[in-house]
Amino acid sequence: MTARSHPCRYDALPAFPGPPALGRGIVVPPGAAAPPGWRGHPRVRVSRQTPSETIDLLHRSWLGRERLVVELAVDPAELRARETLDVEPYELGPDFEFCRERLAFLVWANNYDCLGEVPVWRLAEVAVRRHGAAYGQHADLDLDGEVWCDGGPRGMLELPVIHRESLALGRLTPARRRPPSQDGLAPDQLQAVAHDCGPARVLAPAGSGKTRVMTHRLRHLILDRGYEPELVTAVAYNRRAAAELRERTSDFKPQVSTLHALGYAILRRRGGARLLGEVQVRGVLSKMVKPPQLLSRDPLGPYLEALASVRLGLADPGAVEAGREDVPGFAAVFERYREHLRREGSIDHDEQIYGAIEELLRNPAARDEARRTCRHLLVDEFQDLTPAYLLLVRLLSAPSYQVFGVGDDDQVIYGYAGADPGFLIDFERYFPGSKKYALEINYRCPSPVIEAAARLLRKNQRRVDKAIGYPDTSKASREALRVERCPFGDMTFVAVRWLQAQLETTEPMKIALLTRVNASLLPVQVAMLEAGLPCTAPLDASILERTGIRTALLHLKAASGDLLETPVLLETLRRPTRKIRRKSLESLQARPAWSRNELERVAAGWGSWEQDGLAEYLADLALLRSHLRQGKLVQAFRYLRDQVGLGAEMDQLDSSSGRWGGSHLDDLAALEQLAVLHPDPVSFEDWLRRSLERRGSPQGVRLSSIHRIKGMEWDSVLLFSANRELMPHRLSLDKEEERRIFHVAITRARRQLLILADEKDPSPFLKELKAKARTRSRRR
Repeated sequence: MTARSHPCRYDALPAFPGPPALGRGIVVPPGAAAPPGWRGHPRVRVSRQTPSETIDLLHRSWLGRERLVVELAVDPAELRARETLDVEPYELGPDFEFCRERLAFLVWANNYDCLGEVPVWRLAEVAVRRHGAAYGQHADLDLDGEVWCDGGPRGMLELPVIHRESLALGRLTPARRRPPSQDGLAPDQLQAVAHDCGPARVLAPAGSGKTRVMTHRLRHLILDRGYEPELVTAVAYNRRAAAELRERTSDFKPQVSTLHALGYAILRRRGGARLLGEVQVRGVLSKMVKPPQLLSRDPLGPYLEALASVRLGLADPGAVEAGREDVPGFAAVFERYREHLRREGSIDHDEQIYGAIEELLRNPAARDEARRTCRHLLVDEFQDLTPAYLLLVRLLSAPSYQVFGVGDDDQVIYGYAGADPGFLIDFERYFPGSKKYALEINYRCPSPVIEAAARLLRKNQRRVDKAIGYPDTSKASREALRVERCPFGDMTFVAVRWLQAQLETTEPMKIALLTRVNASLLPVQVAMLEAGLPCTAPLDASILERTGIRTALLHLKAASGDLLETPVLLETLRRPTRKIRRKSLESLQARPAWSRNELERVAAGWGSWEQDGLAEYLADLALLRSHLRQGKLVQAFRYLRDQVGLGAEMDQLDSSSGRWGGSHLDDLAALEQLAVLHPDPVSFEDWLRRSLERRGSPQGVRLSSIHRIKGMEWDSVLLFSANRELMPHRLSLDKEEERRIFHVAITRARRQLLILADEKDPSPFLKELKAKARTRSRRR
């Protein structure tokens, strides 16, 4: 742009320049002189190559309502031209944005257009020309009183204003300025609820009342300030949390959604959004991949995990394939799978996120439509966002980024899916100009648990330092926190005995037993159902088909009889590997069963190393049979794990898997504990299958892995198997996340917490619970 020939007549607009509290700026041609009210204020130049630092300065000035002069050295039409990006979302990071889009917003949102001969306040023009308002003499409008049209960040102003968001909806009602109700809010909670404007990060440790803050913030925006309900959306982590939030706000019914529901709405408007379940997804994948043999009993599972790594973690498909041994050809499969979805007009669970991002990147009209309900986003459980979730939140909230994020960096436990404490720690990187709030009182847990959790977390380096206290009224019995160590084989008996004692005084639904992995639940579930105690039953007989358990049970069968059934023989010869060629193994299919002498005769024609492998196999079976005949089932399982080599093979299998939540060695440990409960080798498998057919009670004691109970709490909690191999999990490379998982578990307890560990191999976290930490008592 070139400088105009005639200077702008600033006195031509009666209300110019507006009250300083509104923080309005001016947009002028290059080189134009600023009027007296702007002399000495920052002056920035906007061109085709405006650097990010300038955009950040404009954003801070807009948020802070600081007057500035913008020299526009680019055609306004070019600045307003919409951007599109036709790339795979995984090529982007969660910090991606349409820079020109944000720049255009910041140039015009709260600045006078002084490019012509008279200044123009566009918001007032919209009110007059579109909605029939009248210009004011000493303010923008005269609506039975003088009113200003505000383009700054929406907040609490002492002036009569109509915000641009209201004008866009054709509403000419001045904003309300009622402060939030203090009823039921602690001072730190009230401070967060009353946050004025722009983005905000609210750190909400366990038990600090984050849901209360979310509901009161919604109430404050919609009922106290009069924000239009259709512009405000609360985002819950899952449907259960969304239902709870709706129940707590049923008197005014704000918009509550999940990110998947928001994504589905975007794709539904595009057309072609038939939602597939996992069974259907597996059916599609089974026609595209040839899974590797003998790596897993669920050969398609790794491909499902790899798809999630790309679509939720924004990982490159080629890198995902290179980083795993169980998804050959995945990069090509990814493209074929998504092409199939497009062709069939279908989506699956994760495509609701990934496909929505893709649509927003490619279609400006879709962005505009989606953002209409997301002018103000309140995001619960912010710490659980993956890169794709965060990118979607940013695309929906751009360009103003008015996001109220509530979460706890000390509860980031989904690292395998891409969740990262950095998203909360560096919140301002993603939401410029954000204010920071911290809830500091844990109202849920007994004081000994709060103090122990604080000591534990201080060992983590990558976190926001915080002091977590408890109310003055907090009272805790001696039993509020107990750590008990016992022999590995006795752990199930000790757990069930403690649960029985709890059930004498506490309702079953107010009790929980938590474990690091699902397999650790197996002996407790079986023992409780055998004893007739009410509990949930998260595991069924399908767990017996997992590789380690299935192989161990087949070895018991092979060692128990005089004849070896051919299917059992072949599978136990393959795992652990005996280095026998496939051709030799195929020759064994000639008959349905084999005696040991017959096997030795047929092996006479094999190579020497194969004969050695068979001899070792038969010797192992003989030793297993000896243990079984003496009724030493536990020793048989240990021999199979340590001497036969099943443990080493399961360790290799675990290491090759991309996710470590379901370790096969954990399965073998559970078998040992089950063998203590039922040491008879002859009836063991039948007994176990019958036990797993028993149905649990949804109203019983909750048995669960830690990853499934985020946001939940119980009067009495037992953390089971707090052992070295499990806490931290031996396959995890992130000890700080393992510490956070442990912390999440212990902070579910309202009244009593028992941590049960192997006396010979306890978790190192138990020592950390005793280290010095900073805590303090606070009044509510």
